[in-house]
Amino acid sequence: MRELTETGMEQVLEEYGGVIYAALKSMGMYRSHQNFEDYYQLGCLKLFDAYASCAKDPLLEENRYAFVNYALQRVKWAFLDEKRRERKLADHEEGETGEETGGNEFVDDVALIVLVENILLLLSPKEQNFLVDRFYYGMDMSAIAKKRGVSRKTVHAWRNNVKKKTEAMLQAKS
Repeated sequence: MRELTETGMEQVLEEYGGVIYAALKSMGMYRSHQNFEDYYQLGCLKLFDAYASCAKDPLLEENRYAFVNYALQRVKWAFLDEKRRERKLADHEEGETGEETGGNEFVDDVALIVLVENILLLLSPKEQNFLVDRFYYGMDMSAIAKKRGVSRKTVHAWRNNVKKKTEAMLQAKS
């Protein structure tokens, strides 16, 4: 394990700070996001961890490409873990609130899951990917377009198709 001094940290951030921004961007998290700074700090910590645990010296040019991939993956995983923790905490808080008010969230949750599964059966794989990116990862249209390598117009078409198919299914059930 490699020692990391303050000047070493500055050098790593200068060389590889873009890795953190790339991970944030891939998660659909931009400077305007309320938790951007918290995630940036987490990204810095994970970047330093990646540097310290890397087998080869990342500051050497021949190791640069491999380290970028390694560090990017570590930072993304940390962000996903943090999002899961936040979601779990929010679910836990909602659960406590639901119990106090006597709500029947379990039945609502099951109904929602069944509805989503039925909707997913109607969608193409690209439309399913759109739904996951949009609602699970919270990505905006531009981020989805960039991630999927398509135009924003294509992403909007996916959204419109999802909307039409969902509305048609809901109308058929009623």
